Amino acid sequence: MKLRNVRVILWSILLVLGMTGCGRQAETERVEAIPADYEGRMNWWKDQANTDSITCWYTSETDLDWLENAAQGFEQEYGIRVEAVYYDGVNLFADMNQASQNGSGPDVYLVGNDQLELAWKSGMAEENTWLDDTFWQNNYPEVAKQAVTYGQKQYGYPVYFDTYCLVYDANLLQTAPASIDDILAFLDEYEDTGSTKAIFRWDVADPYINTMFFASYVDLFGENGDQPASFQVNNEKAIETMEYFQSLSEYLWMNKNNISHDTVRSRIKDKTLVLGLCKSDILPTLYEMQAQETVEAEQTDDAEEEKADYRISYVPSLTAGLSSTTLSTTYAALVNPYGTDTSIANMFGLYLSYGIADQQYAGNGKLSVRTMDGLDEMQTIIYAQYVNSKPVPKVMVLGDYLAQSGIAFDAIWSGKDVKEQLEQLQSAMEQKIK
Repeated sequence: MKLRNVRVILWSILLVLGMTGCGRQAETERVEAIPADYEGRMNWWKDQANTDSITCWYTSETDLDWLENAAQGFEQEYGIRVEAVYYDGVNLFADMNQASQNGSGPDVYLVGNDQLELAWKSGMAEENTWLDDTFWQNNYPEVAKQAVTYGQKQYGYPVYFDTYCLVYDANLLQTAPASIDDILAFLDEYEDTGSTKAIFRWDVADPYINTMFFASYVDLFGENGDQPASFQVNNEKAIETMEYFQSLSEYLWMNKNNISHDTVRSRIKDKTLVLGLCKSDILPTLYEMQAQETVEAEQTDDAEEEKADYRISYVPSLTAGLSSTTLSTTYAALVNPYGTDTSIANMFGLYLSYGIADQQYAGNGKLSVRTMDGLDEMQTIIYAQYVNSKPVPKVMVLGDYLAQSGIAFDAIWSGKDVKEQLEQLQSAMEQKIK
């Protein structure tokens, strides 16, 4: 009896393994049978659809016109209606979960990649198994794929991004400075002739932008920013970069309490700043200034009046030997696995990410993550800055990092011991990670 039981058990195991192997083979064959090109994939999804209407949630008011235009184009092309719903609550995934249970949740939604771990742990993000490596490589930079990667799997479709850039007054600088050291050298030689221009400004109270000073040399939650236990910010190089950061507080005479992203933008608009580190959403402001200068030039005959000439460049390194690395946030269309129709949700996600990428800037003033030709000079620089950035970490302890690093940066800027502050930051985050 014992021998017979063993044989039965072995046979059952083999049968299960065989069925599993067949299942995997069938799944592989199914995926390989789906067209790999954009149009083929879109039409395949449409054939699988069981509805002609889906809902898309968004959390940024500036996305409304762009999404409504996208929905209109999508309906005209595929005969499927998309309702754009603005979410302005504080518990996105809890509310999404509840709404999904009630049959009123979104099929697809737009969020920054910093929300990915929370989306995954809430069960509100379907894995993207549809895009193969070739499609990713041909159409998106690696940073975009990294941004939507969690646990070595991709989720949703990257759509647009935010990062930082350097804006400089080309009337005073023939070329953009390659390093902050170059900016300091310019400051030493610059003579203000009464224009009361500040030389160099950024929001020094923002830990998101200050992270650029040591991001090249620290470990912020692993390569893809999705490993909470992978954190190390108190090594020798990090100390060196933050000592450099500290030295700027005395050199640049900046009161961190009086400087914000808005004040930097305002100084550029008022033409009272030589150089500024700005969010990439400065681009529409610069276009507006250029248009205004053109109008004013047509209305005046004063050839001697100097016109504003602000341009965009890459964020400078710190010194010739110390590099800088900006963070970036990628906004993605994530698919709700409990929505009405995941086929149409995937379809609309890829439509936003790839299908109408060339309409992105006109839609909401953001640049698409998709690799494309046709960008002007300023857009090309910002896109290149994005390509060489690090995705903002997507771990749930990101908020703790921003809070704790903000404390550390503030103390360092104020003259506190750099090594001690970084060790305290390391210890505080290790406590949060446990």
